Amino acid sequence: MQILSIPNFVMFLLLSLLPIALAVDSQSLDGKYSCVGTFIFGRHNDRVAKPANYLTTLGAVEQVESGTFYRERYFGLDEDGNSVNSDFVINGLDPQGYFVYGDTYAQCPASTVIEYSQMSFLQGLYPPSTAVNTNETLADTQDSELSNGTSVEAPLGGYQYVFMDVQSETSDDYFWIKGDENCPSSDAAIDAWYDTEAFKALNSSTFDFYQSLADLLPSTKFPKSKLNFGNAMNINDFVFVESIHDEDWATKWNSSLRYQIATLADAAQWGISYDASNKLNNFTIGGQSLLGASLTYLNATKEKGSPYINYFTGSFNTMYQIFGLLELNQISDNFTGMPGYGATLVWDLLKDTSDNYFVQFSFKNGTDDDDELVAYPLFGLNSTVLSWDDFVAKTEAVSITNLEDWCGKCSSTSSQCTRYSSTYEQASEAEDKGIDLEKVADGSYHLNKLTNAGAGGIGAGVTIGVFLILGALVFAWKKLRSKKAPLLPVAKTVSRETKAENSSASNAST
Repeated sequence: MQILSIPNFVMFLLLSLLPIALAVDSQSLDGKYSCVGTFIFGRHNDRVAKPANYLTTLGAVEQVESGTFYRERYFGLDEDGNSVNSDFVINGLDPQGYFVYGDTYAQCPASTVIEYSQMSFLQGLYPPSTAVNTNETLADTQDSELSNGTSVEAPLGGYQYVFMDVQSETSDDYFWIKGDENCPSSDAAIDAWYDTEAFKALNSSTFDFYQSLADLLPSTKFPKSKLNFGNAMNINDFVFVESIHDEDWATKWNSSLRYQIATLADAAQWGISYDASNKLNNFTIGGQSLLGASLTYLNATKEKGSPYINYFTGSFNTMYQIFGLLELNQISDNFTGMPGYGATLVWDLLKDTSDNYFVQFSFKNGTDDDDELVAYPLFGLNSTVLSWDDFVAKTEAVSITNLEDWCGKCSSTSSQCTRYSSTYEQASEAEDKGIDLEKVADGSYHLNKLTNAGAGGIGAGVTIGVFLILGALVFAWKKLRSKKAPLLPVAKTVSRETKAENSSASNAST
């Protein structure tokens, strides 16, 4: 072992601490910059143990508090409408904190815990307001004044109905927020990890520890056959949730035991979230997709001026993947662990006095007052502020920026990927040539003035079989062809370029 001299040791220590020193308080902003937009990705908040289908009251309250925090940051207003100091106030937002369609874009998957988390956050960002009664322009648009001279007060104390874009599994934009679902490539990569020597070694070395938990966990949920490292995430989830909500269970586990269970769960999750030899391993496809969203939606804000606030709500597994893709694990081992409920990743779009654009990344690990929003350098760089061009180049290298690329990388057979299949292209070409695929599908089409039976007589049986497949696809093709343009077109073309829970966990990584 090399023994470092005192001067060398001091230098080594300083160098090892350099990345941490580069992290800065994200509540203040250099005077040459102004904030013109933001992209926020937030984890859901407190819920019951899996399988979970609702947000707890605690979770809802904490999400509202998180929304209030960002209201103060970007509106310069508290929940009561009083002005607060903030270097990040976005001038394009309504000065009274009233929701204006198009100012904020919120997206989440159709998953109850995540949907309710997003809704609660938005209640904090846009709390009940009477601004419509005090702002003449808004009052006119809301028709609060009636012809008889009376004025109608808003229901629910001025509750604001904030638009949420909830994505189903079959929607084109679902991959942005849940890129590791319906993704065979991601599934295969994660499955392969369970066959690695690293996993087998951890599973073996921790076996006795997990077996010792038999008397401390419900046997109906965790029989001895499931007490192993392969179920580390599920075991930790139960212990973590019940430590918050069930006094009887909580008394069974001391802090040391909970820490050990949580640390092993972190190792299990990190194992399927980061590969030091290949940062773009297929089990990071969910993270790659979300990073593509950060670039795509910030670019829309840059080019179109709005939405000013983009807020996506998702799961912890995506955050693990993002930490590795952004090389934040090189800054601190804390980025290899479970992010707190309601944790938020923030990409602020900045502009200097010369109209040059920059991006600053920050992270807030939870919703408590002592969970500070801190800016960190990305991609191993030395500054927390990246020029727009550097941000684009670095993010493109580790992201998926369109549906076609996602379909190809995932080898997905999801319905939204149909248009990119060779069969779909053949169907499109056939219809362009005047072939009625619907008639082919029901057997009434005449090929070269012959019946299908006659065509079969000249060896076209295989051809008809293909057309039957094409006919089945034509409905999806016509539906896709008639779709409207996306809500947020990207003015600048960006280049193309896991399930993050263990295989025994729920598909919803919440």
